[in-house]
Amino acid sequence: MPTTPAPAPVRAAPDGARAISAPDGRTGRTRGWRLAALIGAAVGLAGVLAIQVAVLRQPGYLVSRPALLYLTVLWWALGLATAALLVLAAPRRLALVLMLTATVAIHAMALTGGPRLSDDLYRYAWDGKVQAAGIDPYRYGPLDPELTRVRDDWLFPDSAGCTADHPRPRCTRLNYPRAHTIYPPVAQAYFTAVHVLPGPPREHKLQLYASLASLALVGLLMRTLATRGRDPRSAAFYALTPLAGLDVGSDAHVDVLGALLALGAIAALTPPTATSAAASSSMATSEPTSRRRTWLAGALLGAAVAVKLYPALLFPAMIGRGSRHRRIGLLCAAGAVVGLTYLPHVLAVGTGVLGFLPQYLSVEGYDQGSRFLLLAGLGLHGTAAKAVAVGVLAAVTIAVLRADPDRVPAERAALWLVGAAFLTATPAQPWYGVLLAALAVLAGRLEWLVVAAAAYPLYISLFTDLPGDAWTLRVSSYAVAAAVVLATALTRSVPRRTRRECMPDPTRPAPAGEAGPGA
Repeated sequence: MPTTPAPAPVRAAPDGARAISAPDGRTGRTRGWRLAALIGAAVGLAGVLAIQVAVLRQPGYLVSRPALLYLTVLWWALGLATAALLVLAAPRRLALVLMLTATVAIHAMALTGGPRLSDDLYRYAWDGKVQAAGIDPYRYGPLDPELTRVRDDWLFPDSAGCTADHPRPRCTRLNYPRAHTIYPPVAQAYFTAVHVLPGPPREHKLQLYASLASLALVGLLMRTLATRGRDPRSAAFYALTPLAGLDVGSDAHVDVLGALLALGAIAALTPPTATSAAASSSMATSEPTSRRRTWLAGALLGAAVAVKLYPALLFPAMIGRGSRHRRIGLLCAAGAVVGLTYLPHVLAVGTGVLGFLPQYLSVEGYDQGSRFLLLAGLGLHGTAAKAVAVGVLAAVTIAVLRADPDRVPAERAALWLVGAAFLTATPAQPWYGVLLAALAVLAGRLEWLVVAAAAYPLYISLFTDLPGDAWTLRVSSYAVAAAVVLATALTRSVPRRTRRECMPDPTRPAPAGEAGPGA
């Protein structure tokens, strides 16, 4: 009488996952492959640090050679590949320790040099110094005679030092030295805090506090991913890229603070994912608790907008989640933070709080409609390009507002909005991509990282001669990124059932009459 074979025993795999032992040793091979991934990740991390050293050692001031673009692209490729290996590696705890160690090492390495792509940190230092002297930063430009007593030999060096290292009119390290500041009031408060707080001298002080904000962003990503039942090691897809090591670590861009506040708003608004009926019941927060979370989320988002204005794109994604009262509460909290932080400056200088913003839009070509590279590649310029850009963002906003919150979480809706803005506005500043990258990691839509990387060829080509036609390179970088996002979206749109049929589960027993692996 035939006997039914006993099922394969289930035993705990490394990292607490469940694995089915098979006669062909599939589990052993999986463990070996995950160990190999860990070794590969360690090699990749060493490579990322080596590339960072090469970037910091490039001669010249800021963007001076085409090699900087090649190294940055290589950094992106190796950083993403290493992050993928870390997520796949085992033991999980060791992979996590490797990731965190490398993250800290990248930021520590950034402190050994000056800025590499941008000199914006000098303006941060100046604004903080002006405010510490009791002067409103929106009142005067750096070269105005009223600020003579505030100038120092670091930001305004003598003629020899200025000509040698920082060629600027009137010998200053500040860009646009005649313009009033462009940065909103929460960013200004941050600059003042950095000026007052202890730390290393000059550039390194700003780098230190930007790096601390970046490390906090990595920690928030890890915690939020974990509460959503996802692998916290996915934070490496931000932590190992040039966004963290170059734009934040070396260049100290304040955008990291805006991203940190914006993600904090999303985390506050959306509670952790429940894993059981009991957990779901316990997560049913009381009305006062829900109201507090809503007001906290609104306050954090308002603060993010008052760091850099573009986190305002997240509003449709967040007001579409919850009741009408929650939407009103969120908007009121955000408006209160923005209004209260601007109020003292408005009382002091009036409309001067707009600072350099109108001129900035003109310099970047947005007011003429010449900045929209993908639309220009399609033959749209001027008013037509502006109209199409507004139409695209309006369409995405409507889609976000109408999306089912149970199917489209806030971070994914926010990613749609920020990503659409990037693909239409095609910004030249790579550091704007910090928020986009953080949303891509949190939403599990890593293809959008290619859009964040697309700004580097555009930006670097503005300052150094690269082989080939510069305009074609700039359009192509964003066109390739858009194609990657579109192709991935189309792949996801294939019904899951069809994908399962095309890619059968290797752990499923083979049908009768078919030989399995190792037969």
